Amino acid sequence: MYFEQTTPERVGISSRGILDFWDRIEGERLEIHSLMILRRGKCCCAGWRKPYGPDYPHGMNSFSKTLTATAVGFAVQEGQLSLEDRLVDIFPDETPENPSAHLRRATVRDLLTMACGHETESADTSPNWIRAFLRHPFVHEPGAHFFYNTAGTNLLAAAVRRKTGRNVTAYLRPRLFDPLGIGPVPCHMLADGTEMGGAGMRLRTEDMAKFMHFLAQKGEWEGRRLLHPAWFEAACRKQIDTPGDPSRPDGEWGWGYGFQCWMGSVPGSFRADGAYGQFGFLYPDLELEIITTAAVQRTQILVDCVKETLLPAVGGEALPCHPAADRLSQKMAELTLPALYGDRNPLRESELAGKRFVCAPGACSSLERLVGGAGLYAVEEGSITRLAFGFEEDACIWRVGENGEEKELRAAMNGGFALSECGGRVYAATARWRDFKALEMEIRCVEAIGGVRLIFRFLANGVTMEADDTLLTSDGFGLFERRIPALFTATAEPAGEAK
Repeated sequence: MYFEQTTPERVGISSRGILDFWDRIEGERLEIHSLMILRRGKCCCAGWRKPYGPDYPHGMNSFSKTLTATAVGFAVQEGQLSLEDRLVDIFPDETPENPSAHLRRATVRDLLTMACGHETESADTSPNWIRAFLRHPFVHEPGAHFFYNTAGTNLLAAAVRRKTGRNVTAYLRPRLFDPLGIGPVPCHMLADGTEMGGAGMRLRTEDMAKFMHFLAQKGEWEGRRLLHPAWFEAACRKQIDTPGDPSRPDGEWGWGYGFQCWMGSVPGSFRADGAYGQFGFLYPDLELEIITTAAVQRTQILVDCVKETLLPAVGGEALPCHPAADRLSQKMAELTLPALYGDRNPLRESELAGKRFVCAPGACSSLERLVGGAGLYAVEEGSITRLAFGFEEDACIWRVGENGEEKELRAAMNGGFALSECGGRVYAATARWRDFKALEMEIRCVEAIGGVRLIFRFLANGVTMEADDTLLTSDGFGLFERRIPALFTATAEPAGEAK
């Protein structure tokens, strides 16, 4: 780990308060994947809920927006962009022949503050998405109307690419990522080759923490000035009011917006904010940064847990060692998602040995699409055509025939998760028998925000499959539609190599 590790009490934080945070999180049944707390540049708490871990990049969703804004900051510093550059001047070839007065006035600054003038989001995903964005109605005077959207941030990424000749992550590599020691930052590409700067990045938790500490130091790193502090004076303070009543219990998004970051209810605080709980909280007056990755629909509750348990635990100077310190250390080391539990089913497992189940090509999604997971925006297309099941002492081995090859995924049946690599992705899986004829399996790609729960029901003539997302969500953001056949038909063919 880059950051010096210490105990909470040595930097003035009560271990009891951090344990209270976990008690609240677990009482609310919020799925937190990782937590890292920095104070005064030292890491006093870090943990990952297995099967997630420190080495796996995690879907960021809109946390990506703050990184894209930082790329704009570097481009401004180097004279390649200006906040007052008009969109019609950056993209003259994509601008309508007779642009409206509002479009003619819209600038980079307006995109940064989510106030370009749109009232609805441009949803075009074709290679001509920039043209579609500039033809989308600019209903409001630029700078006057806040409308949160991802397409506008993607246009900022396109502006960086247009003016610098490089996509956001490549542009940031020598300016930010390499100086901070941030590893690979995968990012989803849009149809025209522009990176999805509004939501498409994946980072490790510690890399999120490095970025937030860079913001806390207003662009300085290890004594070296990387980005001028004047950028942060503008970017990290309120530039525009946001809808909603901040006095309401659900009002954490009503405190205003900076340059692609949200202001917080604690004076001076702000956060990089990705859907489902990919948060970087920064409290300058407390010299405190809190990082979370999660799969949480009720993100206001997560914010409340931070405000009502962690912040009251922060004091001034070092505190006496708290009796809870050892319990906290043990807690952070033992974090794990609940696995599936159930009795084994020896007779059914024996009957399935050597059996294969088939469906027509195209009837079933690929394994990647079947597992899915918010935070991934591109998965391998294809079609599962064959299934087979094998059983060992502590695991179910699920074999799928897909695109002419066989993939094998191991699901632990001993109360944990087993890891498998398939098609370049790492999956974690757990399984149990729900009853004599039904096998349940939970699978997650460890770089995604959620996963899938599968139920296989074994019938006399084959097996049916049901699939539900592990993430409870009302809008399906970042999730994939799946194709599920009515039946995988049993075949007498031996379950060997897939064809």
